[in-house]
Amino acid sequence: MPSTVTSLGLIWLTAFNLRVILFAIPPTLPAIRSDLGLSYFATGSITSLAVLALGIASIPGALLATRFGARRLVTMCAAGLAIFGAAITLPPGWFWVFAGSALLTLCIAIAQPPLAVLIRRWFPTSITRASNLYGNGLLMGNVLGSSLSPFISRLVGWRAMFLVWAAVAAIGVLLWTRFTPRDQTAAPPVDIGKVLRDPRVWQVAALFTFQNLVYYTVATWTPFLLGGRSASDIATTFLFLNFFPILPMFALVFFRWRYALSTTFYVVAGALAATGSLGLLLGLTEFVRPLVFMVGLGTAAAFVASIALPPLIAADESEASTYSAVMYTAGYLLAFVGPLSAGVLVDATGRIPLAFWPPLAGAVFMAIVGSLAPRLLSRSQLAAAK
Repeated sequence: MPSTVTSLGLIWLTAFNLRVILFAIPPTLPAIRSDLGLSYFATGSITSLAVLALGIASIPGALLATRFGARRLVTMCAAGLAIFGAAITLPPGWFWVFAGSALLTLCIAIAQPPLAVLIRRWFPTSITRASNLYGNGLLMGNVLGSSLSPFISRLVGWRAMFLVWAAVAAIGVLLWTRFTPRDQTAAPPVDIGKVLRDPRVWQVAALFTFQNLVYYTVATWTPFLLGGRSASDIATTFLFLNFFPILPMFALVFFRWRYALSTTFYVVAGALAATGSLGLLLGLTEFVRPLVFMVGLGTAAAFVASIALPPLIAADESEASTYSAVMYTAGYLLAFVGPLSAGVLVDATGRIPLAFWPPLAGAVFMAIVGSLAPRLLSRSQLAAAK
């Protein structure tokens, strides 16, 4: 079993590539809209289609991992990131911006289940270290994609910016193909029907859905709220949304508090996200950084808690994987309406701050669901432990 720095580094690089192109899209939307002459509704739907694709492919990703070798599936998806990331720049732009972003997001969603399998298979004695590197790669892809992309786009244009990230993805797939061990073993079988009949998974999905709706809508429309600001200003604002809120989340590792089953935790997270969204709705651009920080902190807290829930309510590893797949599917499929509905509001009124009505509503519902679901899920955990 591989345990070398090279193998761990490729896990990190692959995770990085799964996020960097995706999170390069929101801060680039104003330039795309201006260049292609899109309406606000059409521009918002670019993010909505990406989120929709994440939902559509989550369960198929888990099923495909049981039929094909996990490494082979990751290789194909990694190649797809490079191909479809570059395809976004092709003419006609009105078609490939939508098709390319949707297809590369399908690759992201499909790659995640087999990557989880490979981490457990390749690093059986150091799963925590490999998982931490995987999570760090996702985080850094998020941060660098959203923060560096405005600078790159300003220097060379948004099309060349996507080509830069596509080239990084191409390098990643070449290294992955060359240096990872040959492994054609399929992932463990899953029972989707059993999970779909379990009401607990829908409680988890509701928590995941509302935090997704809040985050993706705010990430999509904040650049429009900052119209006329410099690339450095937008990039710094996205650091407050994406990077700084993650730092307090690391502190949870050092506490024994079972935050994933805490009503208080979810209510506070929802209140933070609602407060930040309300400030953005009111157009308080002079306070945009603390406001997006509150949104980022609230959604990050709900995110880390909701993804920790499937292992608590599942009976075994295979079931936990399937619970996660269903959670991602429902969460992303329903959350895509956030950026889309925001675009409808802006087109109808001509007022960009109104785009933050959907995240405000989503944050309130996140707090409401969070005040009810943990107690029900606590009973499920006790039952599963027997």
